[in-house]
Amino acid sequence: MRVTAEGSPRHWAERILQELRPVFDPKKPTALFVGRYQPFHDGHRRLIEEGIRRVGQACVAVRDTQGTNEKKPFSFFDVKQRIEAGLSAFAGRYVTVPLPNITHIFYGRDVGYAVERIYLDDAIEAVSATKIRDEAEA
Repeated sequence: MRVTAEGSPRHWAERILQELRPVFDPKKPTALFVGRYQPFHDGHRRLIEEGIRRVGQACVAVRDTQGTNEKKPFSFFDVKQRIEAGLSAFAGRYVTVPLPNITHIFYGRDVGYAVERIYLDDAIEAVSATKIRDEAEA
């Protein structure tokens, strides 16, 4: 990119940032992650990072479960802030959206997507949101 004297430094900084940072494109292939993220932790982060690595971008859909029991204290906005902090290196390659409390996912025939479980290393698989919440309360 060629920077000229026309335009403010802020203008050029924003133009350069647009070139360097990807912008989420809802028409591109996207990995979907549905969860409560109560709280968002390293296991979630690693899982979503792997989805972004495999597909290119991700949609993190947060189930609205705040207050349904004592294990779900965080609002969508609290969860979204934690997700954004944890995935800051992937800005522009994911979106975070609220969902109702989805408990079942059904589909019929070949609908054009794959349902796949991602297995991570044992240490990450052992991460437990329940344990994290219990430690935070202690």
